[in-house]
Amino acid sequence: MATHSNKPLILITGASGFLGSYVVYEALEAGYRVRGTARSGKVNLVKQGYAKYKDQLEVSPIDDIVTSDFTQALKGVEAVIHVASPLVGVVDAEHTLDGAINGALNVLRQAEKAGIKNFVVTSSVAAITSLSDPRLYTEYEFTDKDWNPATKEDALKPGAADMVVYSASKALAERAVWDFVKQHPHLDVTTVLPPFIFGPFAPGFLIPEKSISALSTNAHIYSLINGTMPIDLGVGSADIRDVARLHIAALTPKSPSNTQQKRVLVARETIDWKVVTEYVAEQRPELKDRLPSTKGVANLTGPFATLDTTRAREWLGVKTFIPWQQTMLAAIDDLLRFENQWSRKV
Repeated sequence: MATHSNKPLILITGASGFLGSYVVYEALEAGYRVRGTARSGKVNLVKQGYAKYKDQLEVSPIDDIVTSDFTQALKGVEAVIHVASPLVGVVDAEHTLDGAINGALNVLRQAEKAGIKNFVVTSSVAAITSLSDPRLYTEYEFTDKDWNPATKEDALKPGAADMVVYSASKALAERAVWDFVKQHPHLDVTTVLPPFIFGPFAPGFLIPEKSISALSTNAHIYSLINGTMPIDLGVGSADIRDVARLHIAALTPKSPSNTQQKRVLVARETIDWKVVTEYVAEQRPELKDRLPSTKGVANLTGPFATLDTTRAREWLGVKTFIPWQQTMLAAIDDLLRFENQWSRKV
């Protein structure tokens, strides 16, 4: 555990979520004083999970990221890491877009008004590309100059797929952030753009009752160890520990502060679920009977696009990324731990 330090107080939104909780953990370990935001019903759970950090962590109830008043939450804060965003498929397309776009703008507006200049915002690889982008299946290297052209109209079309809604929400929310920065050039903003995030849960993350939605993207891996081969994700994956580290590193970047748009892409590994299944069977033989059969399942064939991670390495000093093998096993071990806890409650 980090020793209490003189590092500034930072606000982290979405502290009860899969990624938000890991960003909170990394910030506490780095010695920051943290004020996390969570819905009222989750506040005590976050406090309980991070009780060992004592007064290094406070938790503020924020029930609606779009309309809530952040006045109390922003008191004494020097930087904001905005992670909170609606989960795709939980609310309709209109609310997903509203939560992503106006949620980010609400946080930025109120924090800027309170005199805060330093921001890190969670975006997504979905802001630079979509699953229907033909470049994904070439040797193209995506950079911070790429943008997903998705529109609000695309997302609001009747029957639009969840991923179309999600991609549009991420692209439009990040565009809204940069439009706000153009109008307020004194702000220092970095956006972090990960692909699908997998890996262990933060050491303070609690799921007292069985909840698949609380597993976030790790639900794909949970379905794997329950006999179902997940769908091909197309855009690859990153380890949650790397993504969280990048958010904290972005608070003190080595980058030139006058850069117009500081967009940081996170390393991407294309996930072949057949290979993952066979690797897990070999490394965790006790799970063999739970895994889906790979008989007759074809391997993914490339080529696959890559992401330019120069900024992550040079600006934020994150030189190496955790390989998928470690990510998958760490996620599975944690999922089994939660499963055991849930079964003892039945």
